[in-house]
Amino acid sequence: MSTVIYARQSLDRNGEGAAVGRQLTECRALAERHGRTVSREFVDNDVSASKGTRPAFQELLTAIRGGQVSTIIVWHTDRLYRRVRDLVELVELAEKHALRILTVKAGDLDLNNPAGRMMAQMLGAAARYEVEQKGARQVAANVQRANAGVWSFATRPLGYERVDGEVRIVEAEAEILREAVDRIIAGESWYSIAKDYKTRGIVAANGKPYSYQNLTHRASNPALAGIRTYLGDVVTEAGSWPAIIDRPTWDRFQTVVASRRVRQDWSKKIKYLGSGIYRCGKCGGLMDVTRDFKSGKRTPVYQCRGLDTRRNMANVDALVEGVVLALLRRPDAVSLLTPTGDAAALAEEAQEVRALIGGLAELYADGTLSAASVREQKIKLQARVDALQAQLGAIEGGTILSDLVTAESVEAFWRGTLSIQHKRRIVSALMTVTIMPTKRGGNNAFRPEDVVIELTHSPQDVAAAP
Repeated sequence: MSTVIYARQSLDRNGEGAAVGRQLTECRALAERHGRTVSREFVDNDVSASKGTRPAFQELLTAIRGGQVSTIIVWHTDRLYRRVRDLVELVELAEKHALRILTVKAGDLDLNNPAGRMMAQMLGAAARYEVEQKGARQVAANVQRANAGVWSFATRPLGYERVDGEVRIVEAEAEILREAVDRIIAGESWYSIAKDYKTRGIVAANGKPYSYQNLTHRASNPALAGIRTYLGDVVTEAGSWPAIIDRPTWDRFQTVVASRRVRQDWSKKIKYLGSGIYRCGKCGGLMDVTRDFKSGKRTPVYQCRGLDTRRNMANVDALVEGVVLALLRRPDAVSLLTPTGDAAALAEEAQEVRALIGGLAELYADGTLSAASVREQKIKLQARVDALQAQLGAIEGGTILSDLVTAESVEAFWRGTLSIQHKRRIVSALMTVTIMPTKRGGNNAFRPEDVVIELTHSPQDVAAAP
């Protein structure tokens, strides 16, 4: 059996491992004073002892189990363990193997006797206490900095950099963000802007083109307007760093974005294109999705709620999607898509009405309105909000279709980008789909002519669909 050294530090900011190097130097000197020869050094650099996995520590435990270690030299016990379960594992191993711990800063521990184990537990508890206190101090410091309008970030955000502790604007990136915000206000979509950036060769810091998801996330950062948030809540609107987007523009941008958060008329749990949309050609009822057990394969099928009609789901959806995509590939599809209505004005009115709803509680509290009056006013105001949301949803529908028909590949955008809710909205706005029943005694094989598709709206009408 032999003597080994274990060294660890939680955070290596510059990657040089200087703290680990100092630990090793002092541990080697301690080994020399005790007349011991070190056979191996185990090092975990930039690894926490209170969370995560420590590869070198696991190797050390394996060596102890193999009877290869009699003494461990560490700078302090908190370098070796901070979690109770790590100490328990060391104690269990010490009962099977004569294990001693020599430390530079905390003396010697013999885990083979009660006094040594008690001391190890006390040192571990003290180390754990310090970790928790450090965490509490960090949280308090973060809150204090946030309230003071100080912005701390570990990963450099788009548009900013930190120079000598001061947050400064990266002008080239700031222009990208300003352009995106202005174009969203003008009515464009994130997808079309990201596509244009790709065409123009505008790339992110990693050298790759902006995806519309990434661009959305970067340009929606409240810090761009000097707004400091903490854990998602606004703590101050007067940040200590320069704003990339002026406040009036940011407020206008937020209004436009809010107008596109459309409340759907169906549950987001809906998974199928035609359920509740397709109709039965016999009774006129709506179709739901169920399973056909006759084949033994649990094949999904559309079935009339009156049980009059049943058709293979995949075949019907493929036919419907083919018609939708053919329509949207038409040369005049883009010219037909002209969303109408002032989304920003509608959103502003919706916000004003919501503010009135929020103020009803104060009017009730000070006795101005009775509980019955509050309920009555709330119903009226909520009805107005719902109407405004329907109009906003109509405008958003046009934006979705515009993105679809201008995509590099209409089919790829339909299959890879649009949600099932958006697909259902487009189908229900463009057409009625009627599934005819199979004739008695006839062949049950799928026939396209049994699915009657009637175009009820041109693409431009989708923008006005409620």
